Amino acid sequence: MPAVWLLLLLLAIPHSVSADEYCKDYQHQQTLIDSDLRLCWSLSNNDTLRVKAIHPSKVWIGLGFGKLMSNADAIIGYAHTKEVKDSHLTGRLLSSVQTDAEQNIHHAQIDVDENMTVLVFERALKTSDESDFTIDPNADIDIIWAIGDGDRFSFHGEYGAQKLNFSAGTQYTRDIPLQLLVHAALMVLAWAVMSPAIITITRYFKVTPGQAFPKKLDNKFWWITHWLGHSVVIATSLIAFLLSLMSLNGLDTSTIHAKIGLVAICLSLIQAFYGWARGTKGGPVDDDGNPVPSNKVFGDHYNMTIYRRVFEWLHKSLGYLLLAASHVAIYSGFFLFELGAWAYVAMLVSELVMFAFYLFFSLQHRWVDTYHAIWGFSRRHPGNKYSKSPYKDVDHK
Repeated sequence: MPAVWLLLLLLAIPHSVSADEYCKDYQHQQTLIDSDLRLCWSLSNNDTLRVKAIHPSKVWIGLGFGKLMSNADAIIGYAHTKEVKDSHLTGRLLSSVQTDAEQNIHHAQIDVDENMTVLVFERALKTSDESDFTIDPNADIDIIWAIGDGDRFSFHGEYGAQKLNFSAGTQYTRDIPLQLLVHAALMVLAWAVMSPAIITITRYFKVTPGQAFPKKLDNKFWWITHWLGHSVVIATSLIAFLLSLMSLNGLDTSTIHAKIGLVAICLSLIQAFYGWARGTKGGPVDDDGNPVPSNKVFGDHYNMTIYRRVFEWLHKSLGYLLLAASHVAIYSGFFLFELGAWAYVAMLVSELVMFAFYLFFSLQHRWVDTYHAIWGFSRRHPGNKYSKSPYKDVDHK
């Protein structure tokens, strides 16, 4: 009798089922890389994929075929409504999750309790729906996944991307493509190093150390650095942009990084083309210091026409806006690459160094107005009535 009572007691104790036991009827199983999500699958008759996904908590589960959320074929199990839907993702926002008109998943269900969530479904490797991904069981397939709070469908706290070979039952870490690595390196070089240095030279080195200013005027060092340096920056950015298009097989604007980066590139091109529309220079001497005829003295810059004043205001304002946008793009790029705190700290330090140089050169009174740097302070030059001087003790006669 004691043995009978012991047997009944053992039967009454709740028995927890492990993920391995849940997967015993499937050909392959893997715990996805850097995740608690267990994936089990089988190929039936070489035309159907049976999948079971198991997570040791109450969550919603999303599985997608594709490299990016902006164009992924997804199956989502909603914990709060107990629904499983065949969907297509067009971006990273909740509004980007679109339920397919053709529901090409079968025997789909999601079971949820406080200790485990189990999602199952079947799907043909190739369907008639153009938005569905065609699965090649013998290839290494890009997959993405997301896990979120089971009480609501919202932004996810756990996600990942990797490769799976459904036939071999193997999984691989998806490495960042070389094109994207070069893209990131070129963008950081262009906008975190080169552009701030060029802007610093443009602002504080219109008069160079050792120059006998204001006797010696119109030093071209800053001008050559400005247009040539930023031409290199823009060319570098366009090369980096093309590399990203090659890596992603097209333009993906689903991320903040992509949106801000695209704005920065567009602003840089506007700045480049607008620079050519700066108007005429004019002045009493040519670039070699030789006098010019009186009928050729007039120029948009020399006379500071309304056109030139509007140009200077817009060119400078857009330049600083471009610098800010490029740095936001860099920070958001760090997020996409999942870099550690060191990257953000390094970027912040570089910005603090840039501002420290600004402050240092300002205290040295290195800022000289462009008009003064070219033509000096004499009141006989018509544009001086519009130009500001940082020096209170300068003789303007």
